[in-house]
Amino acid sequence: QVDAQLLVVQKLEEKERGLQSSLAAVEKELALRSQALELNKRKAVEAAQLAEDLRAQGEHVQARLRELQACAAENRAAKDKESLSLKRAQ
Repeated sequence: QVDAQLLVVQKLEEKERGLQSSLAAVEKELALRSQALELNKRKAVEAAQLAEDLRAQGEHVQARLRELQACAAENRAAKDKESLSLKRAQ
């Protein structure tokens, strides 16, 4: 009976070692996945910041474009006026 119990204890100890090994592997995988998650979070924050910067830059460019379009329209009007004056003078 003692031998049988020793055998059971040995089998349980072997099973425990196997489970400890599996646990260590799972913990290692968890650590790697956690690192990957943190890296992806940082990349997401950087991408969001870049998107915000690009949006602000796009708005600035659009405002500048509107200014230039208004200036071009004024220049066309002035040119047309001068052209008309020149024709009258001729």
